[in-house]
Amino acid sequence: MDRTARLDAQVRWVLRNARLQAADPALRTAAGFAEGAGRAAPVHRAQVGRWEGGQAQLGRALVRRYETVLGLPEGRLLAAVDLFSRSHEPVRAASTLPPPGPPDVEGTLALLERALAAERMTGLDWDRLSDHLGRMPHALVRAADWEGLLRRLLHEVSLGIGLDYVQRAEAVARLAGHPRSGAVVASLAAEVVARPDAPFYADTLSLLRFMDSPRVGLPVLLGQLREPTNASTLRACLSVLTALVRGTRLDPETRLEAVRLAVGHLRDPGHPYLVHRGAANLVRTLGPSGSRRFASVLTADDRRVAASIVRDGRAITASAIREAHRRIRVELEAGAGPESAAEPVLADLLETALGVTNEEDRSYALGVLLLSPQSRVVGRVHAAVLADALARSDHVAAHESATVLTWMGQPEDLDLFTRVALSPGRAPDVAKEAAYVVGNIREPAGPRRDDRETAFARRVVEVASPPGGRLEASAVQLLRGLVYALGMRGRHDLLAEVVQARPAMPASARATVDAWLTGPEHLRPLRQP
Repeated sequence: MDRTARLDAQVRWVLRNARLQAADPALRTAAGFAEGAGRAAPVHRAQVGRWEGGQAQLGRALVRRYETVLGLPEGRLLAAVDLFSRSHEPVRAASTLPPPGPPDVEGTLALLERALAAERMTGLDWDRLSDHLGRMPHALVRAADWEGLLRRLLHEVSLGIGLDYVQRAEAVARLAGHPRSGAVVASLAAEVVARPDAPFYADTLSLLRFMDSPRVGLPVLLGQLREPTNASTLRACLSVLTALVRGTRLDPETRLEAVRLAVGHLRDPGHPYLVHRGAANLVRTLGPSGSRRFASVLTADDRRVAASIVRDGRAITASAIREAHRRIRVELEAGAGPESAAEPVLADLLETALGVTNEEDRSYALGVLLLSPQSRVVGRVHAAVLADALARSDHVAAHESATVLTWMGQPEDLDLFTRVALSPGRAPDVAKEAAYVVGNIREPAGPRRDDRETAFARRVVEVASPPGGRLEASAVQLLRGLVYALGMRGRHDLLAEVVQARPAMPASARATVDAWLTGPEHLRPLRQP
């Protein structure tokens, strides 16, 4: 199946899946959906089969009809369409299914003024603005304002969750692919890797994947592989280079140089698992013969996890992946029946999201699942998988589950994630990932939430007060996760109390906290009611 046919099948699955999993059971049948639920004009039930079976042309109006009839937030299904589209074509400056007619100039100017002012923007606002600008290749926007747009949107992407996050991430990818953005993106990438205290790296560096001319960022990427600022910059650069090499967007000499440097990091026992995973993914781009030869050397050196990534593209065993699939399928069949659980597109998404270590492929699959009705089941099953991995001290399996849970962790499992994040005996990199999961979950107000956040603040004080006054690199990474959890929950008051309690904390700790306290008010995550 070629790329166009695959995308067509994936988009039709998005529509069919949304209907079959509708919150209102009456809308799950073709006949019930065709009635329009009082929100759209009725059609014959056979028309639903034509929409979902490939006999009718796809368009924005059709996807919006599904969102409207099913009572979904505007843009939810369109965002899934954009994710599928970008997985096939990374460089794209506008929506996959744009609105009819030329961009609305007055609406674009109004959104542009808001984005450049101290006003809040929603994910849907950014979706509209980026699509309009993407269809204006010669947009009359000052260079400083264009850079300001990218800076603000990058900040918001780092602080987004759910549909808002996906819409912002798509919007910034569109802007990166705009003809105006090349030099700005390269400058932002160089700036962020030069800051050891930057709160986020991956979102900025990933923009290099979405440009027509990724070579402008190569000095930054290769420079980090030679002399990384820290583990976070190294991991982000490995991920971006893997995407560029796989897309054959680099010349052979540069590809070999990148792989050679990745081999050195893969063999460095001092790096955390996520860096080893990124390096192994890059080495895997050597192709079947080269990667298998290298994997055999790693296996001989008892680096079996890295060898599995290089050879097979996965870090955990095939049986563990099958067991996770089985658990999810049992839950899905119990809810919506075997028909929707057996969909080939869904099976491909789960295979990629749960078992593939390549961060580019995995992020697209996780994003689509996040927007799908199956996200709750996937999150609950992986919380159990995480608990199992921790019980048997399987560090790698715990990391792989945490990757899924940063997207789809559920409120019912917050106590588990909190115990992992706050446990002094837990490996710092695993505790950090658990803290990110906590930060990405919206929790109802109440004493339980208040107690949880107070416990996180106490742990921040503990980690920021090391014996001798010097923070190890692993402690800095843990601190990032703990502070993230409080910042994402709008607890800047607790972060301010941390500074008051430890005014003489190490510079790296203070910089981590200050990054959240000094951000613009209109960009801060709001405290949930």
